[in-house]
Amino acid sequence: MLNKIDIHNCTTSEAKVMLDNYIDSLSPLVSEITVIHGYSSKVLQQYVRKQYHHKRARRKILTMNAGETIILLK
Repeated sequence: MLNKIDIHNCTTSEAKVMLDNYIDSLSPLVSEITVIHGYSSKVLQQYVRKQYHHKRARRKILTMNAGETIILLK
């Protein structure tokens, strides 16, 4: 099962709340999520890739698609 969340058109503070709530709601068995943030403005892309932190986030993987980031979970 693919675990994706789309945060297009969110502010960084809205994105943080959405990501935190989404990750907190996942089963401990889920090991990764794909975050769709877009790439045109770079604000959300940079936020997810460089600033966003969560206690379950282990690592971030930058994909060939500049509009998404994979977050590996503990």
